[in-house]
Amino acid sequence: MGVCKLCGAENKLVKSHIIPKFMFKKMKDDDNVFYEVIYNLDTSKLKSKKTQIEDYDKNILCETCDNKILGGIYESYAQKAIYGGELPKEVSPKCKNYQNPNDGAEYSICKNFDYQKLKKFYLSILWRASITDRPFFSHVNLGQKHEEKIRNILLNNEKVSKDEYPIVITSFMRTNNTLENLIAEPRRIKTKSGLNGYIFLMDSLQLIIYVNSSEHKISDVIQRLSMKEDEMITMHLPNGKEIEFLKTMLNK
Repeated sequence: MGVCKLCGAENKLVKSHIIPKFMFKKMKDDDNVFYEVIYNLDTSKLKSKKTQIEDYDKNILCETCDNKILGGIYESYAQKAIYGGELPKEVSPKCKNYQNPNDGAEYSICKNFDYQKLKKFYLSILWRASITDRPFFSHVNLGQKHEEKIRNILLNNEKVSKDEYPIVITSFMRTNNTLENLIAEPRRIKTKSGLNGYIFLMDSLQLIIYVNSSEHKISDVIQRLSMKEDEMITMHLPNGKEIEFLKTMLNK
């Protein structure tokens, strides 16, 4: 028995994944283990090591909150819409690839998706990473104010606007170092304007979730690239930019 950190009730707690299992299912090797990306700042080389990232915390969520709220509302939709599941054609995301004729930048735009469910799915990962004491997520610390705000958003299925906790998605899919099947410890970043954020790198994709208060002005770039109610942009980093991105990720 224990107190569930989502609903606040005393109940039997269950083993809960911080990162949902379906997100890294295909990242295992033949021995059923994961590889974590390690970046050497001195040599600018990438290497990987085995890691036990299929980790769970048995001290944070009750069964109802884990399976019916986070799992049943948010994870279920994300798995079907984005991570290899199936939805009826009329409600499936529609994605197209584009290239900027001025600078050659490549990006994808998806439409016809449930913005509220998908954004709250990503916020649920951020929230769980902050409340757990698992070492892999030690760099994620939202503080009581934002932990409580996101908890209420998830528990009560409150609407969240595009300007609240903006999410930017980038990918390594166009680079030589695709980082496919690799995962990295979530890291905290800070913009020049003082806006904090966290980067989650999983299997060639990076989620950058900015943690903003009402007094923080969102930059034009973040506003342009972040997930919106009617479109989700994924920027494909050009070859050679992956090293620069990782240096940013590691606060170099």
